Amino acid sequence: MTLQRFAREPKDIVIIGGGAIGCSIAYFLTHHALYDQDIHRITLLEASSIAGGSSGKAGGLLAEWATPKCLAPLSFKTHAQLAQKHEGDKVWGHREVYCAEVKLQAQNATSYSQEKSTTAPSALDWLLAGVIRSYDEVGNLSNSGQVNPYMYTTTLAKLAEDNGTKIVYGSAKKLKYKENNQGIQSVTYTDNEKMASHELAATDVVIAAGPWTPNIFPSVQLGAPRGHGVVVRPSRNLSPYVLFPKIQPPLDGTLSNILSPKIYPRPGDGLYKFDTVYACGPDDYTVPLPEDTSRVQVDKQKTEDVWTAIERVSGEIRDGEVITRQACYKSQIRPHEEDEEVGPIVGPAGIVGVWLATGHDEWGIQNSAGTGLVMSEMIMEGRAKSANCEALDPKHFLKDAA
Repeated sequence: MTLQRFAREPKDIVIIGGGAIGCSIAYFLTHHALYDQDIHRITLLEASSIAGGSSGKAGGLLAEWATPKCLAPLSFKTHAQLAQKHEGDKVWGHREVYCAEVKLQAQNATSYSQEKSTTAPSALDWLLAGVIRSYDEVGNLSNSGQVNPYMYTTTLAKLAEDNGTKIVYGSAKKLKYKENNQGIQSVTYTDNEKMASHELAATDVVIAAGPWTPNIFPSVQLGAPRGHGVVVRPSRNLSPYVLFPKIQPPLDGTLSNILSPKIYPRPGDGLYKFDTVYACGPDDYTVPLPEDTSRVQVDKQKTEDVWTAIERVSGEIRDGEVITRQACYKSQIRPHEEDEEVGPIVGPAGIVGVWLATGHDEWGIQNSAGTGLVMSEMIMEGRAKSANCEALDPKHFLKDAA
């Protein structure tokens, strides 16, 4: 079958999950050269709200040096192209950043060292004097960037909707297959308004439900680490340095234990007209995954621990205002070392018309654009052209038959 003939086959595509991955897939499908609204129907099925999970509460770091190497460089480049095309710098805060691993010495809440640091760039002027013990740059303006993930995700959802995607709010309950699992037939879901059961006919189903993916496709086994964070309005705009710190407690013994949250200054965007700072603490596995993103509970003490750490290293943060306390769950194939390549899972699920795009872990926002692009190619053309995604094929990760 020729490519044109393949593309002319009518398709009813259902994407399960309205996070950054699902919305990116919807966007690239509706912007694919072979997409035709007359014969291709695309439905985005979301259980709660667009970007309601980690896609609205993550850090939004972009890095050409991220993992996996087969997808990350493509996705980093694609993010830049999307921002240029849709004014992403204004709408979702796309910009280039520096990234650094730093060792910091937290200061007392009322008195600070006046010692000057000589190890960090002079532009990194929003840390307290005497805080920096070491500075190791791991990313620069040519290979690192950031977005506000909520604005990125919701904007791509709107662009996909404007180009023909239908957004439906309801919880996917079951996939119905053709006889002998020879292909997908439909998706059964419960709508959010009347809690009634409905069926969506489907030639293709993309499961991009993050940590909730196993609920609809049990052959995928995922962990669901939970993370807490805060968004702060600082007392002034901060230079674009994303920090991965190791923070030591104050020397005066006023604080025996302290977290080492990642710190992301952000520019103003379509959500906040002013600059903000995002900071997040470590993952935990203590609270099971809830039914959907609307039921994620925030442990205020965990967010307070994040705040306590960051206000001890920056006066601009300390003198600012916490405007959001939040929590979210990521989809994780398994715990792994920082630079170890583990997934994501991207590609055909072993049943005709069933596709997986999940397990993105800490690089979900970064790899969302690339995932959307290659998935659109797989569905519309039968294979990925922009990247070799064989290492991400679900066959390497599925535990048993669907």
